[in-house]
Amino acid sequence: MSTVQGLKSKVLNGGILLTLRSLVAAVLSLVSVIVIARILGLKNYGIATVSIGIIYFLTWTCRLGLHTHLVRDRELPDDGPRQVLSFYHALGFLLCSILWLAAPLAGKFTGQIEVTHALRALLPVVWLDLVGMVSISMLERNLRFGEVGLIESVSQLGNCVISIALVFAGASYWGPIIGTVFQYTLQTILACRLYPVSWRWGWDWKFLKPALRFGLAYSGADWIANCKSLRISVLVSGIAGIEAAGIVGMANRFADQMSMLRLVVRRMSISVMSKFVEDPDAARAAVSRGMIYQAMLVGPVCAGFSCVAVWVIPAVFGSEWVLSAKIFPLFALATLGSSLFDLHAAVLHAAGRNADVAKGNLLYVSVLWVGGIILLPVFGLWGYGVSELLALPSYQLLHRLFTKTYGSPEYRPAFWVSAAAVPPMIASIFLSPVPAMVIFLLSYALLFLMNGGIRENLRELNLFARKKPREVSPGPDAPVAEVNAGAGA
Repeated sequence: MSTVQGLKSKVLNGGILLTLRSLVAAVLSLVSVIVIARILGLKNYGIATVSIGIIYFLTWTCRLGLHTHLVRDRELPDDGPRQVLSFYHALGFLLCSILWLAAPLAGKFTGQIEVTHALRALLPVVWLDLVGMVSISMLERNLRFGEVGLIESVSQLGNCVISIALVFAGASYWGPIIGTVFQYTLQTILACRLYPVSWRWGWDWKFLKPALRFGLAYSGADWIANCKSLRISVLVSGIAGIEAAGIVGMANRFADQMSMLRLVVRRMSISVMSKFVEDPDAARAAVSRGMIYQAMLVGPVCAGFSCVAVWVIPAVFGSEWVLSAKIFPLFALATLGSSLFDLHAAVLHAAGRNADVAKGNLLYVSVLWVGGIILLPVFGLWGYGVSELLALPSYQLLHRLFTKTYGSPEYRPAFWVSAAAVPPMIASIFLSPVPAMVIFLLSYALLFLMNGGIRENLRELNLFARKKPREVSPGPDAPVAEVNAGAGA
């Protein structure tokens, strides 16, 4: 088998396994949310949402980008993972000590002392995430996405079981808090078993300095992007209260779950795109094709759920959650629009152009926060949802930064796939589920009848999904010149 076909097969097979296991994790997560949110109610669910949201932000940003350096460094030394692990242990201890002292600030800001206690209980997650990410990054470097999916599915299952059991036992918001700590503990154990990395104290600054130089540049862009996630914990809870944070958190949670396959593509993107950054034609072709797949994976699911959300969410969670269902289409539209530019950022990151990604993220997040600050006090949670849509035009900057080096991707196919999702999403805000679903069916029927290229893309996805795993030969460091020919596949 050729190197090109071997790499393509490894990526496709790993991607399919990661997708299937992520689907399992998504189902488990939804079951957990259904049970926990219904029992806890708005206030206690809001406390859990705010606390866990802050910790997720910290885990994403405290990695300092070193996990991504492990994935993309084409000349990674053999002891590189060990050095990063040693550094992460020291960093984890320092961060947890500082955050323990700073936790009361979050409680005072939200007006809920329970948030302080919850944050302190969640602090081990920051350390565990750092340790586990070394092994997970090396699995991704070797394109072993199936094993990454296994780790995350099993740990998610552990979270669901523990959280639901404790909530039923009367532990209130402590159920999801303890479940989250258990999830990251199990995730770290499994990752270290599947890709062991030896550890001893000390690291070589000759390796770590350039790694941190790249990592901090990458993290700078990542920090800015992740400020979006803090809007619920900081902006909504501060302006509209802890119950409103629970309502928005629910709508946002469903948007994430409905677009779960987008997250799979984004998760694989740095590992795969790093093979193509030296060939502008290959990178541009990969982004053009990737946008179509993102629109196909995100649009129909989000649009379909938008049509029935006002039935499903109140029926499952109770009438007090109905506003989450009504504002969900705004989150879904924003998620669909953002997904089209995931691969632009991935290529720029893989090429080391982290400053360009940071510029795009800064504009996007600035519009989000300013829009939320202005609209939330005036229009309530509807204003918060509209601010998500107002930020989408800011992706024009990311397009221009990508185009400078790689040329403009082909947007038309992805545009038509995305456009099919817009009418049912908009209709679901104003119409009942039945006419909204009729519009959904008509919209996608017209898309498939009038666009033969979309039908061909669907057949291609079907062939990929039915393809049996095969033995492959190339490793993660296969020469880019040998694999560029397959970039558009």
